[in-house]
Amino acid sequence: MSEARYVLIAAPELIPALRERVGSDEEVLTFADTEPLRALEHISTARPAVIALERLFAASPRGAALIARIKSDRNLDGSEIRILSHNSNYQRTSPRRRDLPPPKARARAAQAMDRGTRRAPRFRMRESAEAAVNGQPARLVDMSVLGVQLVGPDTVRPKQAVTVTLGPPDSSIVVAGTVVWARLELSRKGPASRVGIDFTNPDKEAIGAFMGANQRR
Repeated sequence: MSEARYVLIAAPELIPALRERVGSDEEVLTFADTEPLRALEHISTARPAVIALERLFAASPRGAALIARIKSDRNLDGSEIRILSHNSNYQRTSPRRRDLPPPKARARAAQAMDRGTRRAPRFRMRESAEAAVNGQPARLVDMSVLGVQLVGPDTVRPKQAVTVTLGPPDSSIVVAGTVVWARLELSRKGPASRVGIDFTNPDKEAIGAFMGANQRR
């Protein structure tokens, strides 16, 4: 059988009704909405003409993260992202941003802006450093005495007030903060948010000691 030209991702019980709206059986490869990483692996290799997502899945954190990954892959610029409803004839094409500079140029611009605006030195943290956001486990990426970048729960949103806990329960530092930016990501454990948080009235001495003990060497 030839390579499928269409990929459909939806809840298993919705796939039969949606499949006939995308293409013939021979042309469509389907994935359950619980396996976005498997779908992404196939999409990245096969580069199908159409990637169809059921509307409810597309609106979920996991679906939004998958769409973002597809749009960020220049090799998939020729693949149309189509959003379908399971209970109506609704469908639309998810637009792509064509006015963005190449990824390397975006990275250089972000680094330049970061160097010009960062208020305190930031250091990479060891993966073993314990942390939590609003009581949910998080992985530290880097931090300063004024803020932190981490990967945490997918419920975190920009401008949200949060509580960040640093260190083990018996000797933790608790600091209030505000989410400055958040980006959904896919991982094998499910969707997560990579976020930047500004601390509110931090105890700089305590945070500095935590950083010194957990800095990546």
